[in-house]
Amino acid sequence: MDDEGRIEPTAAAALAPLVFPIANDFSPGTPAQNPIRLQVVLKLVKAASGRAAQVEAIRSHYFASAASKQSDPKGQLTQQRQMASNVLIGMDSFKVYDEKLEDLTPLGNRLLAEPSEADADREFAKHILLELHGIEVLRIIKAMTLSGRQVDKVSLAEELNRRGFVTKTGMPISHSAKNHLIYLKWLRRAGVLPASGYDIDDDAVRYIAGTSIDDANKATELNDRQKVFAAALRRDFDLNGSRDVWVRDLRALCQQTHPKVFRRTDDLRKAIINPLVKEGWITHSEIAGRSSGRGRGGDSGTVRATEQLATVDRAYLGLGSLAGIPAEVLRHLRRSLEQIMEELKSPDTGVKGLALETLAVRLLYELGLTPVAFRARGSENNGAEVDLIAEGADTHFHRWMIQCKNTPKVNVEALAKEIGMAVLYRAQVILLVTTGDFSLTVRRHAQELAETTNMQALLINGAELETYLNEGIAGLFRQFEQRAREVLGWKTSQRGVEAEE
Repeated sequence: MDDEGRIEPTAAAALAPLVFPIANDFSPGTPAQNPIRLQVVLKLVKAASGRAAQVEAIRSHYFASAASKQSDPKGQLTQQRQMASNVLIGMDSFKVYDEKLEDLTPLGNRLLAEPSEADADREFAKHILLELHGIEVLRIIKAMTLSGRQVDKVSLAEELNRRGFVTKTGMPISHSAKNHLIYLKWLRRAGVLPASGYDIDDDAVRYIAGTSIDDANKATELNDRQKVFAAALRRDFDLNGSRDVWVRDLRALCQQTHPKVFRRTDDLRKAIINPLVKEGWITHSEIAGRSSGRGRGGDSGTVRATEQLATVDRAYLGLGSLAGIPAEVLRHLRRSLEQIMEELKSPDTGVKGLALETLAVRLLYELGLTPVAFRARGSENNGAEVDLIAEGADTHFHRWMIQCKNTPKVNVEALAKEIGMAVLYRAQVILLVTTGDFSLTVRRHAQELAETTNMQALLINGAELETYLNEGIAGLFRQFEQRAREVLGWKTSQRGVEAEE
């Protein structure tokens, strides 16, 4: 926070813009305005088949008397339909409706199934707080009010822009538009904010989201090494639930993922563990370390994520959001790796397709990357392959193209396809994963790619997946290190040949 009470951008925000959802006419409004009620509009959309029918259902329910100043009946109907269409656009932006599928998203269906309107409003507010940057927006509002700055439509838009928020099209948030005010109206529906004004109910935020603005502020105060360590433990929690994790293993992982930040030092306990314990992020136990002899000094014992660490917005730890991952994959992420590997052998294409997607997301997340898009879904190709795009930003931004194949042999066509996609998407790393093996041609072309371009192709076969199963992500990092040394050797020898020529 600066001298004027404004919040300085976090490292996560500096890496990528924060996209603010479009509300349009998807607004809870006021009782006098025939406001949108979440479960009502979800029910209208669910009951209608296709976008045209959905638009008409929304129009007749909410906008049948709108555009009354329009003298031409056809013109009036056109305006009413546009308002109804805007509701669907807003619902899509808030991720309760999918415009491509013309249907409710899994989130939309869950909200519709809530036992009451109040329950649905609270769950929707939780989604806004945790997945649509709501905690960050409230942080900004709270900082403005504490410093005595007036909060209104213009000043809030200015501060959101300064903080790194943009519209879906990448433009700054307009001072005249009402999207950010409608966004806050949905939080008002759940009691996070009063009907008017900007006095945040901190208890309501914690009750709904399981985290608080104070937790977010504390996360921004962590230094880089503490944040890297906490993020590694949070990743483990996201995948494996609450459990004790060896300090030595976390330290090795942090050194692999952030070698320039997480230096090899002997003050791990003093510089990282003790402060994180004191501030309520982790618990630390040395009993297991003493009895097993695993680790010593600052590396001894185990740590466990507290509720504070488990619920804080991932962005404050430098982790990307998992909101873009399909809901069924998210639900499977905490399955054991053994179970995922077993499901890859299922005769049911849906089961093995979902297992392959879950394996891909799990691998990327453990590598410190954020999956941002699925290019092919396992259930759409008999569970044989899945394509993803992932991004990372530790010491620099990097984009990965990933293909996982549940087939006995991967031929060079698969690598050629990924090279083309990497050029299109400006990716630097291609990761091919198979439960089987790669042809010699694939391995040779991967070497040539590293020798002659700035791209690399990393290959993980079935045997190396077994290493991952037995040793965790540390086993894969060890193999990646070996590949990196090989690439360095190839490039060094290539420069030697060029010099001789």
